[in-house]
Amino acid sequence: MSIAEERPRVEAPAKKITAEEILAMTGGYSRLENAAGMGSLCVTALWLAARPPFSWFKDSLIEGSQMLRRCVLPLAVSISVFMIGFGFFVLGGITEVLGASDREGGAVIIGILRELAIWTTGMIFAGVAGSAIAADLGARKVRDELDALSVLGVDQVRTLVVPKVMACLLICPILGIFATFVSQVINFGLAPAEFGFSVGVLFASSTGSLTALDIYGALIRYVLIGLMVGVVSCYKGLTCKGGTEGVGRAVNETVVLTFFGVWMLDAFFNLAYLSLFPEAQVSFKG
Repeated sequence: MSIAEERPRVEAPAKKITAEEILAMTGGYSRLENAAGMGSLCVTALWLAARPPFSWFKDSLIEGSQMLRRCVLPLAVSISVFMIGFGFFVLGGITEVLGASDREGGAVIIGILRELAIWTTGMIFAGVAGSAIAADLGARKVRDELDALSVLGVDQVRTLVVPKVMACLLICPILGIFATFVSQVINFGLAPAEFGFSVGVLFASSTGSLTALDIYGALIRYVLIGLMVGVVSCYKGLTCKGGTEGVGRAVNETVVLTFFGVWMLDAFFNLAYLSLFPEAQVSFKG
């Protein structure tokens, strides 16, 4: 046996992967860049909106009216279907089985305010208004209109982003109130005949179970959802690349991110809300 054959083989040391390489392989840098960009855009838009001149007010009313027209019909249909299927038959059926059908109004109003109306409004608003904002700004981007505004010295954020974000902050709570109203109209129209109690009993159950904390919490959530949808859709529209295909990709990413954001915001808000205000635990009254 030769000396070379007797020499033990030395394994090469395993290559260590750095954090930078991991981020590069997983696309972490782009995700961090997007998160930082959205946060910066949110702060900048709110700061510009709070400082005079308030030239965004008229434009935000125009943007808001367009959002309202686009979202009202889909929201009315969606909340009606969910209300009849889940709120009326499921919650009403459960209270009837438990022998507490006179408390159906309290169960429905709490379910509507805390979950159903918020979730439905958030989904419709993100899918309709958010995608429209991303498509509008993305089309301006690929047509080089944004670059032309920069050359002319026009602030893109103050001119384009602030009116859209402020319109989202205004319209999302209005749509939430509308969804709650529609759901209650359906409940008051169907529940008394189905479960055999008067409208007065239903009204007493609804108002007795409702608290000011539920109303304030719902309004805060609508404002946060509107802010999130406005910022994400504006950022994706302003940063889209690749022509018309890039616009479509930006719209798709906007819908996915805002849908996920609505779910996460609702879950964490409920967790914080019920932890900070334990007196808001559900207590249906007849």
